[in-house]
Amino acid sequence: MLFIYTILYFISMMLYYIKQGIIASVIMVSLAIFLYVAEVRISKRAINVRGLFALGFIGGFGISLLKLSKLSQEYSMTTFLAVFISYFTLYLGVFFENKSCNVQKSKKVKLEKSNSVFISQEILLLVLFIVTFVSFVVEVVLLRFIPLFTLNTPHAYSSFHVFMIHYITTFYSFIPCFAICNYFVEPERKQSKVFIVLSFIYVIIMALLMVSRSQLILSIVLSLFIVITYKTQSVKKFSFNKKNVMITVLLVLLFLVLYLVISVNRAHDIEYLNGIFEMKNEKTPIFITQPYMYIAHNFENLNYMIDNIFRFSFGRRILYPFFTLTFVKKFFPIVVDAPYYIIKEELSTVTMIYDFYYDFGLVGVVVFCFLIGYIGKKLEDKAYSIFNDDFSFKNNYILILLSLYCYFMLFSFFQTYFSLTDTWVYIIILLIIVTLFRMNKGTNVKPTKRILKKNAVKRSENKEKVTDETYESVEEVDNHDEDAADDIKVDKDIDAEMQKYSSYYNYEDI
Repeated sequence: MLFIYTILYFISMMLYYIKQGIIASVIMVSLAIFLYVAEVRISKRAINVRGLFALGFIGGFGISLLKLSKLSQEYSMTTFLAVFISYFTLYLGVFFENKSCNVQKSKKVKLEKSNSVFISQEILLLVLFIVTFVSFVVEVVLLRFIPLFTLNTPHAYSSFHVFMIHYITTFYSFIPCFAICNYFVEPERKQSKVFIVLSFIYVIIMALLMVSRSQLILSIVLSLFIVITYKTQSVKKFSFNKKNVMITVLLVLLFLVLYLVISVNRAHDIEYLNGIFEMKNEKTPIFITQPYMYIAHNFENLNYMIDNIFRFSFGRRILYPFFTLTFVKKFFPIVVDAPYYIIKEELSTVTMIYDFYYDFGLVGVVVFCFLIGYIGKKLEDKAYSIFNDDFSFKNNYILILLSLYCYFMLFSFFQTYFSLTDTWVYIIILLIIVTLFRMNKGTNVKPTKRILKKNAVKRSENKEKVTDETYESVEEVDNHDEDAADDIKVDKDIDAEMQKYSSYYNYEDI
């Protein structure tokens, strides 16, 4: 895989330097798509760290080779090398993580009694609703304005920020993810569907009030990642029938309408945006220029920084969240005093590797991309392991953490996510919730016969092909005893498993 990547990447680079930018762009984007598809076929996972990074970062770099804006500059060899080694070393990070664990099968976790109190999933959702809304109200009271109701203020959202409180407010984007995870525990429960609808309505209202397109996109993408993960890993595959196609089309149209409404309320009209983008062809429609510039110009800023930086910051950029959360920045602002190398003030987004290079040059890109790949693969394996456990609903909130990580990979062309304070606040909150539910050995949701039957079917399919009337003994599967497996009736298998865990749960037949 790396051989193909290296050959095609340098062919694209050579074509770029002989002024064949369009061909170079086509090859680079095609390479990104190939790497993602190949990764999906190898890993059997549509949502995976390495593939999404290739699709977002290498694909985004390929788009930037078109050079459609007057702001575009000639890329240096160092820029090409930095982009090349970012995927190369991230690939190696994933590879060495696979080697270190020797592709071990996920170990089954035995349920044990816990002294901690079980937390209802519905209560968790209600707490998140209340806490995020109260945080929003506090910000409104302290700042005395709501971004939606400001006039001719393009940067009202950026001004709407109270230290620490704002990070809690913007956590509303994750509420639909929790609701979706709860739904996949018990799809038949009406409460689960109601909470999904309410959570998305809440996200839409909050995104409109705060005129935040990024939070709306974050919520939608994370939710899609979770749904795709469940649908691709479940026994019953997702089918694109007319109903699903219509729902998808309507959701896309709704998103476009919301995106347009938020853009208008941010005072970002077409004339304003065209004045910033400075396209070579002034007649290029805005629905092309805006996504192009939001992808391509980040690499222009990266190249500008690489060409003009005169001294590395040696960790000050990457440690910015730590300096912020510990109030070091407030009392000693000099520790984060580093110039921001960007071409135009209004276009301030940069790529994921911007701070890595800013701190330590190419060495920083190598080290941190390797770590991102290594840690990402560990998280990916841990999250997907829930589909191998008897009780897959036991701790499925870890999928939200994986989805956030993969979101960073897909949008790695856009921002330095791992040196943003809000990123680490989100990760800390998610880790607390995931750990809390792990300590509680699950949730208070009762595993019904339907769930246990589905788990029995899944175990039997993974083990060997058996008839519809028989399944392997649960105890023998848990002990991985392949030599002494005896077939038993489905009902007997289910009843035995329910009896086995009766001391920890109160069951009701549904």
